[in-house]
Amino acid sequence: MTWSWRSGAVALALASTATLLAGCAVAANAAGEPAFTTRVMVKLVRPSEDAIAIGAEATRHAGVPVTYAAATSTSWHAVLLHCTSAAQCDAAVERLRAAAAIYQAVELDGKKTHASP
Repeated sequence: MTWSWRSGAVALALASTATLLAGCAVAANAAGEPAFTTRVMVKLVRPSEDAIAIGAEATRHAGVPVTYAAATSTSWHAVLLHCTSAAQCDAAVERLRAAAAIYQAVELDGKKTHASP
């Protein structure tokens, strides 16, 4: 009889944990996962080949998560802005443009797209 009680308690604990984890996933989606991605070309004031540093610097200035995409030269780089709305991406582009000490130019490289589910 003790064994049945323990197995029931374990099953209840596992079910509770699964429910809690599912709830966290729903909360994360509702909390504002990126729904829009905008590809931007940036021209660096100081040329660089360090993709990690370029992505991190863009994240700091844009105020949204940024993923490094590609280089066309040591000066020109493509980055992806991950936003919760088109307006947030527009504002992020403006913040990058305002960082004139870092970026000589900031140009849109394609349309804003709604992320796939």
